[in-house]
This record gives sequence, C-alpha cells and structure tokens, in this order.
Amino acid sequence: MKSMRTEIAVLLAVAPTVMSAIDRKPLGEIDFFGYRGLDLAAVRSALPFHEGDLFPPAKAKSSESLKRQVHQTVEQVIGRPPTDVSFVCCDSKQNWIVYIGLPGESYEPLTFNPAPTRALRFPKAALALREEMDKAWMNAMMNGHATEDDSEGYALSNDPKARRAQLSIREYALRNEPLILQVLASSSDARHRALAAQMLGYARQSGEQVDALVRASLDRDQNVRNDAVRALEVLAGAKPDLAKRIKPEPFVRLLRSGAWSDHNKASLLLLALTKSRDPKLLMLLRSDALDSLVEMARWRSAGHADAALAILGRIAGLSEDSLNQLIEDGQADTIISQLNRQ
Repeated sequence: MKSMRTEIAVLLAVAPTVMSAIDRKPLGEIDFFGYRGLDLAAVRSALPFHEGDLFPPAKAKSSESLKRQVHQTVEQVIGRPPTDVSFVCCDSKQNWIVYIGLPGESYEPLTFNPAPTRALRFPKAALALREEMDKAWMNAMMNGHATEDDSEGYALSNDPKARRAQLSIREYALRNEPLILQVLASSSDARHRALAAQMLGYARQSGEQVDALVRASLDRDQNVRNDAVRALEVLAGAKPDLAKRIKPEPFVRLLRSGAWSDHNKASLLLLALTKSRDPKLLMLLRSDALDSLVEMARWRSAGHADAALAILGRIAGLSEDSLNQLIEDGQADTIISQLNRQ
C-alpha cells in the first residue's frame, strides 16, 4: 500500500489543550463516526466552525472550551451529546481535521478494565522523557516532518530531534521493564499508565510485553488505550511471530467505541492482523464491525481511511494488488461496493 506508514505517521497528533495563533491553519475536513441513523447534514451545518475556516476559531480560548461548545451544539441538534470530539493535525495539505463521534446505531458503549488503585508512579525523570518526546514529535508533525521507521518493532521518527527523544525512551525502557509493567497494571494515575504503555512499546520484545499491552488496550482511560494499541500496531507490523499472540477480539470491539483514537489505532492494528487473511477474523469483522469500517473508509483523509479500506477489501476478497491500486486511485466506493458481491 503506497506510503501508508508515511501518511499515517503525519496524521497522529491531537491538538494541545491550549491553542495559540501560531497553530491556526485552514480546517480541511470535518468527518464523523458512530452516526448510522442520524442526520449528519443537520449536525454539520450547526457546528461553530466549517471546512475552509481558519482553525481554531479566533475566539477559542482552548481546545477544551471549543469541545464543550461542540458538545452543546450536537446535543441541541440530536438530543444527545457526541461521544468524542477530536482535533487532529494534520492532513496531507497540513490542514486541521475534526472528527466527531456520534451515538448512532453504529456506536456501542464498551466496558473497560476496572480502574487500578495503587499509588505507584514513575520518577520525574521518566515524565521529563515523555514531555521531551511529545514536544519534539508535535513540532515535527506540525511542520510535516513526521515520517518514521517501524522496522525494529518500535517507532523511530525520521526527524532527528524526535528520534533522539525516542531512543532515550528505549534506553529507559530496557533498564526499567519491571517498573513499567507494574505501573501499567496497577497505577491509579492514568497519565503514568499511558507513559508505561508507550514505554513498554520500546522495551524488550516478548510475550509478556504483548500480553500487558493487550490488557492495557481495554484500559478505562482513552490515552492509555491509545498508547497501548499504538505500540501493538507497530510491533505487529514488524514482528509477525509476536503478532500471532495478539487476540483480535478486543480491537474489533474498539472499532465500535465512542472515541476517535480507538477507531484510528484499532484499524491500524487490524490492518496488520488481517494481512494473513484469516477467515475467522475476516468473518468477525464483517459481522461485528462492518458499519464502523465503512464509516471510516469514507473519511476524506487518506492517511486515516486507508486502513479501513484495506480491511474492507480483504473482507471482500480482493487481491492485494487490486486492492492497493484501488486505494491509491481513491476508489473507496468501488471497494465498498465489492462487499455486497460475496
């Protein structure tokens, strides 16, 4: 699939809580998920911003205040609030994207792991490593320099500063694996669990690593799930033997969740897991997640839609060569139409 990893890597960052004038770019797309049975046109027209506007709006004080405004607007239109509002940078033209989750028929409220209760935390030095990497990664993405190499089973940016920060994370992870596993499993602080999930992706590759990340993929905190599934996705793409250890059922469920990051990361992991075209997995995806995959496949940012398109093409039985060509040519409707011919 042409440059899928490059495109996806450019499109991962969520907007920082505090928005500044420097961040303002055109709003490229507003897309939705979980909307089956709802009036999308009515929701779209009522939003406080529209495609082509400079984003964030000049009056927005923070991403959280703008999200609250969207929540109120959506609830006024459909009688229920959205399940998620995500501001994502950037599309292929370096424009913002907004994803809004709706509580329609293709949405399913999920049950996640109980909240851990131990007062276990990382030292400040570990938190500083995360902060350094986040700043370097965000800067790279905002400037369109966020391609990466995942061939070793952990992400290494092609941006020199971000890569150095990631290698520092790996050094820490190799030295502190027992602490990372303990924090991920039992810390009551979601911020520390998310850091543990991210660091575990850079640790020694093993069955224990995979099992811990799979469990964290159903953490009750969205950011923990995001970092855990992201680590598994990179690992599965590079290490087929370890990928076989990953049971797909939790990630099929995440495709129906109310969070955009669940859809995004689960689709990328399932892209790797469906590479073998296991009939049972393809049947499970058809029966339990087809509506969600079709919604994602219609997203207009290719870097976010392509994983769903590839999965749908595999469900439909298209050859990899034909599927890759259709995706490259932007033929989403052709791929989706093949699902009804089986």
